[in-house]
Amino acid sequence: MNKQYYELIDETVYESQMDNGLKLFIIPKKGFQKTFVTYTTQFGSLDHKFKPLGNNEFVTVPDGVAHFLEHKLFEKEEGDLFTEFAEDNAQVNAFTSFDRTSYLFSATSNVEKNILRLMNMVETPYFTEATVEKEKGIIAEEIKMYQEQPGYKLMFNTLRAMYSEHPVRVDIAGSVESIYNITKDDLYLCYKTFYHPSNMVMFVVGDVDPEKINNLVSEHEAKRELSDQPEIVRDPLVEPNEVQQETILEEMNIQIPRLMLGFKNIPPEGSKEMFMKRDLEMTFFFEMVLGEETDFYQKLLNDDLIDDTFGYQFVMEPTYSFSLITSSTPDPSQLKQLLLDELKSKVGNLEDEEAFELLKKQFIGEFISSLNSPEYIANQYTKLYFEGVSLFNMLDIVDSITLDSINDASQKSLNFNQITDSRLEIKK
Repeated sequence: MNKQYYELIDETVYESQMDNGLKLFIIPKKGFQKTFVTYTTQFGSLDHKFKPLGNNEFVTVPDGVAHFLEHKLFEKEEGDLFTEFAEDNAQVNAFTSFDRTSYLFSATSNVEKNILRLMNMVETPYFTEATVEKEKGIIAEEIKMYQEQPGYKLMFNTLRAMYSEHPVRVDIAGSVESIYNITKDDLYLCYKTFYHPSNMVMFVVGDVDPEKINNLVSEHEAKRELSDQPEIVRDPLVEPNEVQQETILEEMNIQIPRLMLGFKNIPPEGSKEMFMKRDLEMTFFFEMVLGEETDFYQKLLNDDLIDDTFGYQFVMEPTYSFSLITSSTPDPSQLKQLLLDELKSKVGNLEDEEAFELLKKQFIGEFISSLNSPEYIANQYTKLYFEGVSLFNMLDIVDSITLDSINDASQKSLNFNQITDSRLEIKK
């Protein structure tokens, strides 16, 4: 095992790689009652087109396969495993995102037993035509439920209007139509390709003995008799610069209209660290322009143009990048104009060094505080690992950010010529 100590935050990371390619990270947290474990594959909803291992031709699978597969791995011939985890004082769950699927549990005891159970669950797929058909109805109801949530509906309406080709425009769970096209063979093909240990990472954080955990995982993985595999060839996901639709409107049974502005931009070439820095710079920018401490936010609130649904985010990944600003509002057109005017006046023009330094200190404080959460560490470390950076290098990157670099980032990352105006109106 490699051992790395991060002095700034007083954390130690143990890292090892199994012969079959699986990466294992362990962070011991002396005195913590709860241990948190994630077992994650770099397979998400974006991975609908790829070359299976040993195949030179691309294949395309129905939208929603990654999420469908997540559901099915909990089901075994002898039944599902939720009860078994619970009997050993563990809470188990899973989630699928655009770029990964993660299986996880938290436990106060029987950690090693539950780690073995988690690995066995993920590593032994069991799909039959009958169980796959049964699951389609369950997931169809889940999709319909999500579609009834205004925030979820608005976000994917916006992404669908912004993007014409990129699969980020598609609901992570797929559509009711697409999941009914999923077959048992699709699931096994995706499992064989993306659930190979060389495409996976395990993360353990808690009051554990690193050497003991490493030996446990190593011995278990050796029994699988798998060798390391080459990197998976995925669809390059080419997308035009322009938004597909400048406006999109849908009526829903809601009490007050909702607005979302989507700013589309093409991610630049650069290092993995640059991506994280740009993400943080734009997070700081939006906080300085639209944050709760700003006069602008308070005016919108006092004028009843926004409520507690107001929010914003910046996303930059290797194949897509966008900013979203949203709120319920009685006057979407007025709110849109005020937001655009404020953003245009601030892009490249932030000057308040004192406010920036205060925000920076606040971010650092919140980050250090979050390291008391095993869940935060495991999930964020895994996400950033797949993006090629370490969570524990974040403070070094934050330290390199200046007001000038934020101004430069905002000029490069907010394209006022590529905006989608997405709205939910009250159903008549």
